[in-house]
Amino acid sequence: MQKKSFLSKADLPLLGLALLVLLSAAGFIAFYYADRYLHPDQKVLERQSKHLEGMVQKNPQNPDLRVATANYYLDSGKVDLAIEQAEEALTIDPKHQGAMILLGKAYPTKGKSDLAIHYLTQVVELNRDNPMAKADKRINAVYYHLGVLYHTQGKYSEAAEALKAALNIDYADADSRYMLGAVFQKQNNHPAAINEFHQALRFDPMYSEPYRGLAVSYAAVGDQPKAAYARAMILLTQGKYSDAATQLEGVLQQSPDLAQVNFGLGIAYEKLGKRDQAIVALNSFLKIYPNDIAARQALGRLGQGN
Repeated sequence: MQKKSFLSKADLPLLGLALLVLLSAAGFIAFYYADRYLHPDQKVLERQSKHLEGMVQKNPQNPDLRVATANYYLDSGKVDLAIEQAEEALTIDPKHQGAMILLGKAYPTKGKSDLAIHYLTQVVELNRDNPMAKADKRINAVYYHLGVLYHTQGKYSEAAEALKAALNIDYADADSRYMLGAVFQKQNNHPAAINEFHQALRFDPMYSEPYRGLAVSYAAVGDQPKAAYARAMILLTQGKYSDAATQLEGVLQQSPDLAQVNFGLGIAYEKLGKRDQAIVALNSFLKIYPNDIAARQALGRLGQGN
């Protein structure tokens, strides 16, 4: 899932440095922004990494500066240098959570998932008795990445436990919902997988991966119309609006009671400039799902909002 940045490129030289240096003392912020929101371009990364290197040379015992530099190295693809800086930070401060989290992100790129899990698990343990952790989305990110790593290793029970912990912090985390569905799918628990994929789409209705999961799980339980619907929605999320509309029309013709098809048709028609057809489709959907925010927003864009 591609996260949208809320920082412009013009802001990055100043704000990126401020976030990564001044706030890295909080333990998590550099990882969280770099991983899920902040993706500055290569030239900015090079300039800031050189600046940070000079700061580290002047103050080599500052673990926060080392972690900030490591984050820039990692985003520049210099994984070995990132790991080196993070390990140095842990030598200075063995409980520096920012360093642990960075290593949890870096080591999988070197094929060392066990080491990544080791460091991320340490972060979890350090926050076990921290009441603020129950509402901290940065801890949510740690649990999410643990879930991804366990899933990759085929340790599905551990993955499910980590992802449920992530959702205990942020119920509306579509990424963790999708990954939990993927775990259930690997366990051949397709009804549970379908539920999680739908929950992910509830919070992000144009998220492509849950539709892919639904296509597989609906086919596995023998519900071919819904599998066809999911495949058509994949096309919609890819911007193939005409193809999506054609396939969704076919699904609706065969299964007129499948109300969710009308949401996809409404969005496809909107994108194709078929305003009147979009309004009809979306209103048909809202008769069954009257509280759906995405459909009401679409009607608003079409000048039909309440």
